[in-house]
Amino acid sequence: MNRMTLSVPPGSEWALVVRTTLGAVGVTANLTMDVIDDLRTAVEEAFELVTHQERFVERVVLSCKIEDGLINISLEAQRAPRQQACDMMDPEVAQLVIGTLMTDVKLEGDQCGVYAVRMSLPVGA
Repeated sequence: MNRMTLSVPPGSEWALVVRTTLGAVGVTANLTMDVIDDLRTAVEEAFELVTHQERFVERVVLSCKIEDGLINISLEAQRAPRQQACDMMDPEVAQLVIGTLMTDVKLEGDQCGVYAVRMSLPVGA
């Protein structure tokens, strides 16, 4: 496996599906159980981040790709197309938590919240 995509509804009950899928990705990449657990925790935190925002989320798409010695993970909220007024949200705490578990973390968002988390981890970690 070098690429995998999973699309789920935004409900909290689907976080377990995403977490379990990342466990399988970690096994495929021959990661240790400790690293797999960190990976699953980081993705669970990212799932919470992209699903808890003011703008309605229709689906969450998890993409994983293994290339050049890295596992690249993207968790992206597909939001409702309508525009709405939102209060600015601060994702600093979530970024710190994810950043302690992954080597590279990038958040993409706007005033309504974070809609994408992209992170990577060396396969040999």
